[in-house]
Order: sequence, then structure tokens, then C-alpha cells
Amino acid sequence: MFSYRLIIQKALNIAWQHKYLWLFGLFATIVAASGSFEYQFLSGNLQAGSLENPYFYLNLVLIGLESLGLFLLGILNLFTYNILTIINTLTVIIMVTALIASFVWLSISSQGALFSASKELIINGKKKVALNLQKLITTGHNNFWPVLGLNLIAKLAIIIILSLISLPLIILATKTSISLTFIYTLAFIILAPLAIACTIIVRYAIAFKVLDAEDFVGSIKKSWLLFKNNWLVSVEMGLILFLINFAVGFLLVIGLSILILPYFIFAIDYGIVLLIIILALIALFLILSLGAFITTFQISAWTNIFLELKKGNGQAKLERIFARK
Repeated sequence: MFSYRLIIQKALNIAWQHKYLWLFGLFATIVAASGSFEYQFLSGNLQAGSLENPYFYLNLVLIGLESLGLFLLGILNLFTYNILTIINTLTVIIMVTALIASFVWLSISSQGALFSASKELIINGKKKVALNLQKLITTGHNNFWPVLGLNLIAKLAIIIILSLISLPLIILATKTSISLTFIYTLAFIILAPLAIACTIIVRYAIAFKVLDAEDFVGSIKKSWLLFKNNWLVSVEMGLILFLINFAVGFLLVIGLSILILPYFIFAIDYGIVLLIIILALIALFLILSLGAFITTFQISAWTNIFLELKKGNGQAKLERIFARK
């Protein structure tokens, strides 16, 4: 029987009982929080200062473009220096590029590995399964370029939507705050569901590519059909995971504020460098561990809902409520 509670419970069990998957979860988090860019988008825009958020994201894009321009200009100016400086600088650039490329490869491959691992654990149910980590990372590697492309599509869609939300605020920046609030709210109500739909479709497309070995275009077509036929279930699942993600983040902030922050302030006031370092490392460890766990949990949950919807088992909670009435 289809149940959100059972899906969430199974995903929690997978994430908690198979802690070695957290390594994949840690790197997959680099892909904008397990592909959870929409969670950041929603939580940021639901806060009190939501009017400033579109400007913030748009400013990030402009800063990124400006930095790219300065970098290219710097490369051109580099060749005006002596050969030793050119060689040293290019060596550093190559090393940094290789490091970034390695992180991107690990994050994308880990995302694919988590989908594959989740499917295997879900299908086997309560049976003990010894996952082959080398096989999992190989699966992720074999799907690197398609999964990377799908993630880029999701990020591009979010950026375009954020820009569209920002546009009326920029044009009417000199108007009253009531007008700005109304226009922003209207744009958010219209475009936010579109952003969520895009990310869910891309997530299904990744599942089709990794789990069913579909081609790139075919995975997008099938994911669109799956979402179209089960859009209410998908949105309900996305909302549940968003609330869980938001609640966990809130509890983490509260926990760090109570357990770490007072001692951190004390250490700063009295100049206890060793204590500052230890507390910072503890906080970093907790943040990374929780992030890895949440990413593993979310991908397991989406894999489960994907498998259920493919079998035609999905029924939205609202549909069940109205059916009983």
C-alpha cells in the first residue's frame, strides 16, 4: 500500500543503517544540497527579508560574470610577464582546475551512486545487502555526463525563474513597498511552483537515466510524463521533504546556538585559540555529517517514490481524503 509515512521511514532506515553511504551523501551535497536548490530557494524566499533574496541571487550571477571577465583578462595580461611567472601561474591554475574537476566528478558520481544504492536496498527490503561501493561509484561514473547535464538544466531553470521574479522589483525599485510586495508575491506564487516542478522532473530524469539506463532525451521525456500523471503526489512529496529539510536545519541552528555558540564567544573573549579551533571543528563536523545524512535520506526517499510511481501505486493524500468523502 502506498504511504508517505512508509516511504519516509524506509528512507530514514536506509540513511541511518548504512552510514557508509554518507560519504556519497557528503559529496552529493555539493550539487546544491542533494539537488535541493529548490529547498534553499523556498526557505530563503519564505523568510522575513524575502524581498531582498532575488536581488541577492541576481547579484551572485552578476558577480560570477564579472569574476569570469576579470579572470579572462588576467589570463591575457599574464603573457606580458616573464616565462617563469607564466609557467608558475599556469601550473597553479591547472592544479586548481583539476581539484575543482575532481570535486565535481565526485559530487555527480556520488549522486548517481546514491540512486543506485537506494534502489538496491529498497528492492531487497529487510534482507541484508552488502553493497559494492566500487560498483556504485562505477555506476555514478558511467552516468556522469548525463547527470551533470540534468543538474545544470535544473540550476539554469532556477536562475531564470529567480531572474524573472527579480525583474519587476528592479523596474519598480522606486515605487512604494506595498506595490513591490504585491508584485513580488504574485510572481512568487506563479513561478515558485514552476521551479519546484522543474527540479522534480530533473530528479525523475536522473532516476530514469541511472536506474533504467534511458538515454538523455528519453529520460527527460519519461520524467515529464511521470510528473504529469502524478504531479500532485510529486508536489506533496516535495513539500514533505522540504518541511523535513527546513525543520532539521532549524534544529541544527538551535542546537549549535545552545551547545557551541556560548563557549565559542567565551573562547573569543578570553583569546583561547585552541578552544576556538576545537569548537569550530566540532561545528563543522556536525554540519557536514547532518548534511550527508539528509542528502542520503532525500535521495532514498525520491528513489522510493520514483519506483512506486512507475508501478502505478501513487495516490495523493488529497485524493484519498476527497475519495473518502
